[in-house]
Amino acid sequence: MIEVYLFLAAFTVQILGMSVLYPVRMARIIRTRLQKIPAERIAELYPGVDVSRAHERFLARYRTANTVIAVLGLLLLGWFIRYMQHLSWDEGVVGGMITAYFLLQNFPILLIAWFTTRFNKVHRRVLPEPKRKAVLQRRGLFDFVSPFTVFLAILAYFQFVAFMFYVARHPFPGFGGPFANIGIVSLMYILLGAVVMYFLYFRKRDPLQTHADRMLAIRAIVNSYAWVCILVPIFASISVARKVLELETWGPFAGTASFLILTFINLRIGRWSSPLRRQEADRLGSSPVR
Repeated sequence: MIEVYLFLAAFTVQILGMSVLYPVRMARIIRTRLQKIPAERIAELYPGVDVSRAHERFLARYRTANTVIAVLGLLLLGWFIRYMQHLSWDEGVVGGMITAYFLLQNFPILLIAWFTTRFNKVHRRVLPEPKRKAVLQRRGLFDFVSPFTVFLAILAYFQFVAFMFYVARHPFPGFGGPFANIGIVSLMYILLGAVVMYFLYFRKRDPLQTHADRMLAIRAIVNSYAWVCILVPIFASISVARKVLELETWGPFAGTASFLILTFINLRIGRWSSPLRRQEADRLGSSPVR
């Protein structure tokens, strides 16, 4: 039963982290970014619109959505406590529900993108394209993420490949074969790598985003995706190892622990807005091209 108690404790932390702490962090980041923009620039882009009031209305709805999701999580926790007291509880049912709940916790994040796109479409004034000012800046991957982190991502991939071929020699019912599993993880690496390259080299589209803010955003995205590339192969290997060792009842705890780590990565986003990181971003933007 120890795995059940560990799962219940981890799920409680997941509710607190993703539906309470993360929304508070995101609201603070949104407010801080808006306060840094000169009022004249806002008035020029959004004539006759109270942008601060519109953002506060959105943040109120954002908090409400996360509060509802947190309450649903507490109700789900109560159901887990009752359901998992029976020895016949189904690991697949619990695993599916915690995955669905984690996806639901990420739904309010999509509201931010929806609000930004809709608000700009309705209210933003299209200004003539100003003369582009050349900004000398480095755009190498290692300017935003350490080589050691990239090395860990590559190492995690190859350990997963090696482990899949090992399991193929001792297969279990439901194992899809090494190539199918390796193909899924490889596709994830390719997609995330393409997104990283896009952010490294794409043209800035947000007229309210300063150069330093863009450098901070790129740093946060690149580091977050790098850690996803490290953790996903490890989580997948642990999941397969559980089935090989017939430790199915540890599945809910292992799944929730992986979601907690991803939540921790999300909570670190605000760290990139610290004064120290801002100084690094300014220096990055003024460095010569390699």
